[in-house]
Amino acid sequence: MKYSGDTVSKPVTGREAEALSQAIKTGGYLANEQAWATIHRITNRIKKHKSDSRK
Repeated sequence: MKYSGDTVSKPVTGREAEALSQAIKTGGYLANEQAWATIHRITNRIKKHKSDSRK
């Protein structure tokens, strides 16, 4: 799917730059609160589905 909107990249500076640099050096990652909420919602759904299918 192609996004038709215009986007503008902005430089990463300050604490965000330090966190990103550390994540790259350690092989980690960064995620914002919305991403974490989505991850938890999906994993909870998977766990619920697995527990329901065992009954």
